[in-house]
Amino acid sequence: MDTTPPENVDRFMKLLVAHQGRLYQYVRMLMPRAHDVDDVLQQTFLVMWKKFDESYSEASFYAWAARIAYLEVLKIREKSSRDVPVLDRAVLEQIAADEAQEPEFLKNLKTFLEACLDKLSPGDRELIERRYQPGALVGALAAELGRPVNSVSKSLGRIRRALWKCINEAAALEAAEGGQDGSK
Repeated sequence: MDTTPPENVDRFMKLLVAHQGRLYQYVRMLMPRAHDVDDVLQQTFLVMWKKFDESYSEASFYAWAARIAYLEVLKIREKSSRDVPVLDRAVLEQIAADEAQEPEFLKNLKTFLEACLDKLSPGDRELIERRYQPGALVGALAAELGRPVNSVSKSLGRIRRALWKCINEAAALEAAEGGQDGSK
């Protein structure tokens, strides 16, 4: 009988689903043959599940998963040593190191999002934060608020557009300021 707490399974699955596409692209970049990618990912996910515990934050999960995927890529490459590798091991290591880092623009986007969330009215901020709680559904949220689902959906859309506009303006302002600093 499986004794894994359901919260742990839910947390793992949410993190995995959030990073699955990026992991696929990463492994595809490292593997010369497309049919090997699925084998690597399957083994990667098994190893991740066996080693997963509550200590992984959302911020470090991808780097951890990418490292496991990299080690699985090396295993597959060693097994198929009769094939000539497309990339040298040093190149693979550099790609792995580069890819495991969170891109700078994502850090900036998180900073911009936090600043833009602070600019929302308290009601709008509460609504958007409640919507993005794990397991939150618009229908359930609408019922809690005593509002029609369509009304809540429209409010969420308006808030998302306001956040998107604010983030884009902050990014443009930073780019303009960065360009001015670089030209002096």
